[in-house]
Amino acid sequence: MITTNKPLSGYQILDLTWVYSGPYCTSILLDLGADVIKVEGPKYGDHTRTFPPFKNGGSGYFYSLNRGKKSVSLNLKSEEGKALFRDLVKKVDVVTENFVPGVMERMGLGYEELKKINPRIIYGSIHGFGSFGPYADWPGVDPVAQAMGGLMSQSGFIGGPPLKTGPAVADAIAGIYLALGIVSAILQRGKTGNGRRIEVSMMDAVFSVLEESVVRASMTGDALPRRGNTDPLGAPWDAFESSDGKWVMMCSIGGAKFESVYSYIGRNDLVAEYGGDGEEASEKRADNLAMLNQVFAKWAIQKTADELIDIIHSLHIPCGVVKDVVDLLDDPQLKARNMVVDIDHPKLGKIKTYNMPVMFDGKNMGIDSKDNPLDPEIGESNSQVLGDLLGISADKIRELYEIGALWKK
Repeated sequence: MITTNKPLSGYQILDLTWVYSGPYCTSILLDLGADVIKVEGPKYGDHTRTFPPFKNGGSGYFYSLNRGKKSVSLNLKSEEGKALFRDLVKKVDVVTENFVPGVMERMGLGYEELKKINPRIIYGSIHGFGSFGPYADWPGVDPVAQAMGGLMSQSGFIGGPPLKTGPAVADAIAGIYLALGIVSAILQRGKTGNGRRIEVSMMDAVFSVLEESVVRASMTGDALPRRGNTDPLGAPWDAFESSDGKWVMMCSIGGAKFESVYSYIGRNDLVAEYGGDGEEASEKRADNLAMLNQVFAKWAIQKTADELIDIIHSLHIPCGVVKDVVDLLDDPQLKARNMVVDIDHPKLGKIKTYNMPVMFDGKNMGIDSKDNPLDPEIGESNSQVLGDLLGISADKIRELYEIGALWKK
C-alpha cells in the first residue's frame, strides 16, 4: 500500500456497514488513506463472511470488500456496548451505516444523538430508498434498486424481459456516491468545524446514472426501450461474433464513420442510401439499424477477433473484445496500470484482486502486493482499537467480554 501522500491519512472511520454498498464505500476511503474500524455485531458479524467463494474457512467475497480494515466485535444491543461505541465516536471522524432506516435511532445512536457528543462527526448512511419518502421503510437490495431506479427497464434485448446487470452496480454506485459525500464533508468541516449527515438512496443513485433517458422521457413522454447492445447513435453498433468464436463490441458514431465502414466492406449501395450527417440521416440509420448490423455481422464472422479489431481501429472507430474476468486477470493493459494485484492469503491461498482505479500522479492509491493487506478476523482488533483510542487495559477488555459488551464467535 502506498503510504506517502495519502489524502485521507490520519482520518478514522467507525464503520457499521455490511454486505456490499457500505463496505465498498469504506474500502474506497481506506485506499485513500483512512483507518477503517469495522464494527461487527453478534453472532455472525458481516454476513458476507458466509458468502462464497470459500477456502479453508475464509470468504473471498468478504476479503474483496474488507481487506486492510480492523474489526471490533462490539455488541450494540448491550448498554455497555453502546457506551463503548459512543466513546469511540468521540475519537473518530466518520461513522457509516447501512441498516434499515430508524435502526440507529432506536438504539440511541442516530446522528442527532452522536453529534451531541462529537459535533465534528460526519455520519454517512446508505439505504435502499433513503430515510424518507413513501418507500422509506421498504427493504432494499441491489436488484430491487436496479428495478425501481429504472436500470432494469433499459437492460435486456429488444422484445425480451428486463434484466439486471451481472455485478451489483446499484450497491457500487451508492457506495461511490457516499464516499464522495464523505470526502466533501471532510473538506467542508475543515472550513466550518462542523460535521454533516450524508445520506445516499440506492434508488436515487441508480436513477441518477440513466444518461439521457430521464430528459428524453420528460421531452417525449416515452420511456427508452430495451435495445440490447445496440444504440441509435450509429451503425454498425453491436457485439459481433468473429470466426474464432470471440465477440467484438463496436460503436460507430455518426455519418462519416458509417460511410468508412460500409465502404470498406464493399457496400457502397448502403453508403449512398444511408450515409450523410444531420438529423434525417441519423434517424434513417437508426430506423434500419437491425438490417445494417446484420449486413456487417455477415462480413465480420469471416474475420478473427484480432483481424476485426485491427481493421476497425484503422478506421478510427472504438471497438474491443468482450472479455471475461479470467481474461482480465492476465490482461496486459490492467497489469501495466497495476490494477491486478497478487495476494498471498493465509486461508484463500494465492489470489488476485482489483486495485483502486483512481491514480494520483500516475500511481495507484490502493494496495500493493508487497503489503499483502488481509481481511480481519472478527474482533481481532478489539485490544488494539480500544487500547489505542480509549486507553482501556487488557484486564478491562476481559471484563467487557464477560459482561457481553464484546463478543467472540
